Amino acid sequence: MMPEVINLQEIPVYMDCPVCNGTGEIEVEEYKPQSFSRDVGEIYSHTEICDECLGNGEIYRPCPACGENMTLADGKDMLVCRECREEQ
Repeated sequence: MMPEVINLQEIPVYMDCPVCNGTGEIEVEEYKPQSFSRDVGEIYSHTEICDECLGNGEIYRPCPACGENMTLADGKDMLVCRECREEQ
């Protein structure tokens, strides 16, 4: 039983990345002028890998109270980590 508890304390809980909404890619707009002497141009867009989740679409779910990453030992559906619950 003890190794299972220790294992749960090390497995992080993930959530969808708020920057890319879980897709792993973001659309970036790039402004290109028509020429050096004119300020008129066009806007081009392309997709890039999300910097927040590095293209995975998921990030570690942080505890809103202390900012530490939550683990399965804290519970998947819990709002705050175990340490913050014990302090309250």
